[in-house]
Amino acid sequence: MTVRHGRESLVIPGPTTVPDEVLRAMHRPAVDIFDEDLVETTDFCIAHLKQTFRTAGDVYIYAANGHGAWEGALANVLSPGDAVLILNSGRFAEAWGKMADMMNLDVLTLPQDWRHAVDPAQVEERLRADSANQIKAVLVVQVDTASGVVNDIPAIRSAMSAAGHDALLMVDTIASLATMPFEMDAWGVDVSVSGSQKGLMTPPGLSFVAAGERAVAAHETAGLRTRYWDWTSRQGELHPEKY
Repeated sequence: MTVRHGRESLVIPGPTTVPDEVLRAMHRPAVDIFDEDLVETTDFCIAHLKQTFRTAGDVYIYAANGHGAWEGALANVLSPGDAVLILNSGRFAEAWGKMADMMNLDVLTLPQDWRHAVDPAQVEERLRADSANQIKAVLVVQVDTASGVVNDIPAIRSAMSAAGHDALLMVDTIASLATMPFEMDAWGVDVSVSGSQKGLMTPPGLSFVAAGERAVAAHETAGLRTRYWDWTSRQGELHPEKY
């Protein structure tokens, strides 16, 4: 038997060490999901998540890990057979692409050297070649935990604009949100996904999707929508519908 003394700290990308204040707040009985205090807490969290994402758009909370946020984001703005471009800068970008493939999306990959960030010039070149605008979304990870690569999101958006392409820009901020600058609206990001267990320093088990105006418009005709992930269903009047 090993006897441990003191506080253990995880020195890994995630899950990060949860502050004592958060741990103490968790030490309480379960509450009624209709309880007014919980309703207020949900509203508080959504408002502050918007501030954290730096968006005036909608934010959705899922009882799921980051992979759930990936699926929720794809399901709400795309239809079977839609083409998506994966900017493959590491293991997690690659895994998001594999999920898209399993969801019957047409996955196109822009290969990258995992030792380096995505080259915006290559993104522009690839999108210029798609003169028919068949690519509906560009998927990129701001910080890929496995490779350690940091991608320049504003430069990637600028490359998309320079190409005259109207694909949605979808950004994974699971490892980066609240640890480094991220300006969803100012940078022209349409969808952002994140999780609770890294920069937000809370326990694993929650994920978040932020949606801008163009994403909301795409949602209206998306053919991959399902009851659990669906954004419209989560805007119901009853509090449990938010989860």
